[in-house]
Formats: sequence, C-alpha cells, structure tokens
Amino acid sequence: MEESFRRKLKRGIKISVGISAGVSLIILLLTVERKTWVALGKIRPMGLFLLSAMWVIYTLLDGLRFKILTRAGDKEISLRKAIEVILTGNFLAAVTPFQTGGFPVQLYLLNREGINPGKAMAFLAFRGILIYAPIYILAPIFGLTFFSFSDSFVMRFLVRYFFIILFIGILIIGLSLLKPAVTEKFLEKIRDRSHGNIRRLLDFLIVELEEFRIGLGLFLKNHNLKHLLLAALISIFSLLFYVGLVPALLYGLGLSPNVLKAMMAQVILMALLLFIPTPGAGGIAEAGGAALYSLICPKHILGVFIVLWRFFTFYLGAIIGGVTTLKEI
Repeated sequence: MEESFRRKLKRGIKISVGISAGVSLIILLLTVERKTWVALGKIRPMGLFLLSAMWVIYTLLDGLRFKILTRAGDKEISLRKAIEVILTGNFLAAVTPFQTGGFPVQLYLLNREGINPGKAMAFLAFRGILIYAPIYILAPIFGLTFFSFSDSFVMRFLVRYFFIILFIGILIIGLSLLKPAVTEKFLEKIRDRSHGNIRRLLDFLIVELEEFRIGLGLFLKNHNLKHLLLAALISIFSLLFYVGLVPALLYGLGLSPNVLKAMMAQVILMALLLFIPTPGAGGIAEAGGAALYSLICPKHILGVFIVLWRFFTFYLGAIIGGVTTLKEI
C-alpha cells in the first residue's frame, strides 16, 4: 500500500511538473525579447516583498478559517496544525487529476488530532464551500468583462468548459439538498459505468455531497452557527489577499496594473481551473493564464509573469506542503 502510494506520488509529481514546465517554457520562448531584459531591470523589490507578505497573510488566514471551523467539533486544532493540513492537501492536489488527492491524507491528519472522520470530512467540505461559493458567484459576472475582449481559442474553450461545469455543479448541489437519495443513486450509476480519473472524481463528489449535508446540520446548530459566520468573514479577507497577489506581482515587475481587473482575472481562473483533469491543472493553467492575462500584461513580460504567478498562487504552497507530507506520512 505504502509503496503503491509512493509510486503514484512520484508519477503525479513528474507529470505535473513536466506539463507545467513544458508549457511555461513555450510561453517564455514566445514572449521573451529584448524589451524583456530591459523590463527586468525595472523590478520593484518592495513590490515583491509585498507579494511575499500577502502570501504569508493569506496562508495564515486560510489556517485560521479552518481552525475556527474545527471549533464546532469535539476538538479544536492549533493554527499550525490547520496550516499543515491545508498545505499537505495543496501538495497532493497538485499531483492528482481534478485536484482531489489531498482529501484522504487530510482526513488521516485530522483523525490523528482526535477528530472523527465524519466531522473531519464536514470541516473540509465546508472549507471548500467557503472558498469556492463566492468564486462561482462572482466569476460569471467578471467573465463578461474579459471574454468579450478575447478571441483566444484557449479562452473560448475554457469559457465553454467553465459554464458546463458550473451548470452541472449547481444542478448536482441543488438536487442533493432536495432529493439526496435520488442524486446519490444517479451519481453511483454513472460512477459504475466510468473508469480512471472520472470514476475517482465521482467517488470524491459522492463523499463530498454526503458530508456537505452532514456538515450543514452540524453548523446550523445555534452554538455552531457563530463559528461558521466567523469563518465566512475570514474567508472574505482571505480571498482578497489571495486575488491581490496578482496586482502585487504586476507591480513588483515594474508595471502599473489595473488592480480591480487583475483581481477579477484571478477569480475567473480559480473558477476555471478547479475541475481540470490534469494533475494540479498543469499546462492548462499556464496556457489559460497567458491567454487571459495577455489582456492586462504586456507581451514582453507575460512569460515571466506567468511563471511567477503560478509559483506564488499554486506551487509555493504545494512545495511547502510536500515537505509537510514527507514529515507527517
């Protein structure tokens, strides 16, 4: 079992890093020119310091949100442990299709802290809801600002993909609340006819929907509702710091970004990339990011921006989470 896990982990790392590195290299080759080297001389160290500080604050807020959610259970975990659980999940999500790989290991870590699996799944499910509910509300609105100005094939593909996933997601969540038994039976039938990554994704969705219903009952109790509301408030600030990484990076690269547009673009990409089948959305994230950010970032610095953007918004947490995973497992 352990040896099989290690093999899958190594394979996932190779695929994720290989795809992302390959696409990033292509983007760099297509965008780097003489003006790029001139632009790199205008980097603002204070902007890059601000970027790093914002990432740290975002990570602390993410951990604090999860710590508060666990107050509704039998045992509240420490802020440090909450961050470790999240970063471990980030690492395993980075090396698995549809970013679903972190869930079982996070359950294991929480169980070691004395939280039973049912409540642990509810906490993880609600953390995901608090992150992505505002994203999927705002993304279609923000998308109208960008997609009408882009004739990129990549963006057109991602837009169609996004709206199909959004429609299916809203339908499944709605039905799971109104007709839980019917929805679960329907998903199980599709799962039994599926194979590979699609089957694993459906397994994940079935578990998540069940725990969402359990968690909803857990948090709607009078003494737990205040924890959910506080976690939701922290989620707003956490999201602002996360999407704020993009304008901070553009500023650090010597540009004068439109802050609102840069943050809106990050919201759109967060919504688009959640259900990409490659490990960690590798390759598609870089290509989609280049297509979208080309509307607000000059071509000669776009490749450098994409590499740093992907590092700070995804791989930095995954790398630290990898160290945590090796230490914990």
